[in-house]
This record gives sequence, structure tokens and C-alpha cells, in this order.
Amino acid sequence: MNVRRLPSSLWLLAAASAVACVLHAQASARAAGAPTIDRAASDKLQAVLDESRRKTGTPGVSAAVMVDGHVVWQGQSGYADSGRRQPIVAGTLYSLASVTKMFVSTMVLRLYERGDLRLDDPIEAYVPSYIPSTDRVTIRELLGHTSGYDDVEGYPDIIRMLNDPNFHWRRDIVLRRVKPVHFKPGSKFEYSNTNYVMLGAVLEHAGGTTVDVLFDRLIAKPLALEGDADFARLARFAPRIAHGYDVENNKLLDTFSGARDLGVPTGDWGPVWTDGGIVASAAGVARFTDALYGGRILRAATLAQMLRAGPDGSYGLGTLRLRFDGHTWQGHDGFYSGFTTETFYDFSRRMTVTVLTNRTDNNDPAAAIWNHLVIAVDALR
Repeated sequence: MNVRRLPSSLWLLAAASAVACVLHAQASARAAGAPTIDRAASDKLQAVLDESRRKTGTPGVSAAVMVDGHVVWQGQSGYADSGRRQPIVAGTLYSLASVTKMFVSTMVLRLYERGDLRLDDPIEAYVPSYIPSTDRVTIRELLGHTSGYDDVEGYPDIIRMLNDPNFHWRRDIVLRRVKPVHFKPGSKFEYSNTNYVMLGAVLEHAGGTTVDVLFDRLIAKPLALEGDADFARLARFAPRIAHGYDVENNKLLDTFSGARDLGVPTGDWGPVWTDGGIVASAAGVARFTDALYGGRILRAATLAQMLRAGPDGSYGLGTLRLRFDGHTWQGHDGFYSGFTTETFYDFSRRMTVTVLTNRTDNNDPAAAIWNHLVIAVDALR
């Protein structure tokens, strides 16, 4: 989970070797102004993005690279809606799937810094009383996937509801199916979306308002992301959202087919889904990732708590550590209903690389494209 391996590709090596040393990320460049990528290097990165999209069979992809607080490169390739041949553009939005967890964890930690909650409080004071085992589980254990709760979204009845793109979701429909914890909370890591759906209830109780309002107050407005990310299912964002595509019988299936509510499945987007319901652009996600790990959202001590790995050795509080191409990266990935997403930050170079795609399959297209892009970016030095 914390190490990535990718076979070498001749086309990638050829592209990477042709790129000049044009990425300036040192402190001296910060003093002189924003880091830059020249036109030739930008064209090479675009070629890598185009080719990796084609090789993974992905309808559309958006990517962004940030260095030291500046977006130094953005790229798009393919289609937001393959049926209508609608191209991906810079402002295209994607369902973030589990990258949402990184945002939600940050919201919880912002409330912690304000004194609205304590991470080691049992969750019984914050969530509905019908949920079992709440006297044994803490907010920290929900954040770190060490609570012991099953993943309710894997239950057959929930899966049937999720397959209806127009189902009218409420958080209690999910949480009323939660069973007692099946291991001692805090004793081991077990990834479960249930933890983060519960954190929606924690946020609303501690924050005194709805999840989408808290998202605007704690994340979107402070970082000027109002046009690049949405949690509330606002109608003005719907036309910008790429269709998701899943593989069925070796054919791509449009997961938005039949969706009547704003044309977007109700299971993909909205504040019920604090485990995966944000839509955002690649640049918006990159800017958030850079601000979070660059120390501009949370206090240093709070960020240190977020980053501290739990029992699995790589997952902290809504954040994942991995090694790739000789560097350690921190961030999150996502995989759900036609969307795969990746956003990771390298502390040693103050660099963020974000990739959002509108395809799911067993090969995880966003991860493959992210790997290709990182290798190409590394060759810029």
C-alpha cells in the first residue's frame, strides 16, 4: 500500500530524457518569483499525459503540478462526456471519491483547533444514539480507520441503493445499518467508508451547521476555492462535472446514465458522502493539497498529528504516506463509480502532483497516470 512499482516504458523514458532542466524549486527561486516550466517542458508533460491516458483507456484526465505554492503546469486530455465528444477543459470537475477524506479530516482538525471537539473524545456525544459501540470509539479512531466498524457501503442493500442514480440519500439511511465494532478500537487499521460518513455527523454536531456550510467556511473560502470545489450539489457546478465511466463486459459504461437530479448520480456528490462526495478541479485539489502540507491550513502541531502513521505504518488521520521514484509522498487517492483520483505532496521539494480521471477499472487509471507524470516531472531537474 505504501510502495508503488511501475514497469519502465520506452515512450516515457524517451519523453523524460528530452526534457531540459527547467523546474526551479529551490529557495533562491522563491526569492526571485514563482517557479516556472518552459514551453518545451510543458509540451513534454502534455505528451506524457496524452499517451498515458490513451494507454490506460481513460476517457478524460486532468492534472496539475505545484511547486512551492505555485501552479507550474496544468494539463487536460480527452473527454468529459465521450458520447457527446465534450472535451475536458481546465475547469472540468471530477468526483473526488476518497480524496474527499483528506478534506474532511482537515475540517475536523480545524474544529479541533477551535476547541469545538477533542480528538480522543468518544463519539457517543457527537453521533446519533442508534449507532452501536459509540462509547468505545473516538474521533481519532474514525479519522485513522482504526475504529473496528465494518464498511456499510459493502452491504448488499446499500449497494442496490447506490446502483440507483436517483436514490434520495440521507445520512441516517447509511448509519442505521452500522453494526457493533468487530475488533478492539485502536488496535489495528481497517479501511472503512463508514468511519467518514460518521464524521459528517461529528462535524455537524461540533460545528453547529451543515457539512457543506462548514466546507465553505473552513476550506473553500479561506483558500479561494469557491469556483473549484463543491460539496453542496449546487446546480451551477453540475454542467462542469465529467461523466464517470466504469468497465462492464469489457465496455465502458457511463455511470451518469439515467441520473435526473442535476444529471449527476446522487451517490457520487453531496454532503451525505463525507467519505467521497466532493467534486473539484485538478487545480483546486492541487491548491488544497499544497496549502495543507505546506502548513497554511493547520497549525504545525496539528499537522504533525495528522501525519503520524497508525498501526499500518502509512495511514495517518485522513492521509496516506507512500514511496515512489525515490521520494516520500503524502496525500490520498480515490476510486469510486467511474472516477479515480490521486493527489500527493513531496515535503522535500514542496511539490504537489494531482491527477483526476473519469474511469474506474482494476488497473486504477489515476494511479498509473500519476506514476507516469511523476517520473516525467522528476526528469525535469
